[in-house]
Amino acid sequence: MDKKLLKALKKLYKYTNSHYDSVRSISLYNTDILESSERELLEHYKWEANKIELLTHDELNRKLIALQSTEAFSWASMAGVFIAGVGGSFPAGISSLINYKQMIHMQEHPYKQAERFLCCKYCGFTSDQYEHIAYIRYAVHLGNAYDSTVGAYAHLTELAELTEHGPIVPTDEDIQKFTQLLHFIDEAEDDETPGKLEKRLTAAKLLKGTPGMRRSVLQSLAWVGVLPNTVLPLTPDSRTNIEDVLKGGLQLSNTKGRSDLEMPWAGWTGELGVDWDKARQLFGEYISGLQLELPANDVVHNDLKAKK
Repeated sequence: MDKKLLKALKKLYKYTNSHYDSVRSISLYNTDILESSERELLEHYKWEANKIELLTHDELNRKLIALQSTEAFSWASMAGVFIAGVGGSFPAGISSLINYKQMIHMQEHPYKQAERFLCCKYCGFTSDQYEHIAYIRYAVHLGNAYDSTVGAYAHLTELAELTEHGPIVPTDEDIQKFTQLLHFIDEAEDDETPGKLEKRLTAAKLLKGTPGMRRSVLQSLAWVGVLPNTVLPLTPDSRTNIEDVLKGGLQLSNTKGRSDLEMPWAGWTGELGVDWDKARQLFGEYISGLQLELPANDVVHNDLKAKK
């Protein structure tokens, strides 16, 4: 994202610049706070400050299914976008890996509430409501991963537009940083916890950005199984019901109380290290020495059946 545009958005999307729309139950932001040159910048990049959409469970699923035919999208391209996110040349790429997995394995299905959670057991959708698509996109450009179907829709629709002008390719520095990250994680002591690794990663100053960005990177790698967990096997080429992931979190001691850790990253331990087979499967094209073996995009492993 253009640095001047991002600076203007940081000014726009401050909490103190918002007002609550009680009809749609959503916060809106006042563009009057921006200078005329900043408003022109938003217009130039076709950024709608308050892009709001009413999203329902079934409609959102169909929108994600429609994205499956995007020519520029593949596991190989998303791996590159993600590496660009990790390395810092394209921070929004951090959310791409999770969101692509959610999108590519989506099938139409009825809403069925999870046993112990207020969401669809299959996809995690909570309730029909208005969503601030522009704000979600802004947060993603800051380097935050949105691991929800709403986040996947907001991010991937924008990414589809961006890649119409050409692919997002990681720089050599991005690739170097990502490779160093994988080896850094794999060097963990057997008893290292997610919290300890995050502290070690911060102290090493390997990756730029906030602790939230680094957490998003680790959570993304956990969602595709590159960072395994002790509870539930995850892979890039198969779907997992959100209910199973949430139930897995209940089995872990580090997801309770004041902890903000969540599955699947919360289920990792140092002895699990990095699953190098999955790392090769996803990132072999970009990382020297890792053999390429990408999952097939045209085969969706999904046992979910729509029941009327």
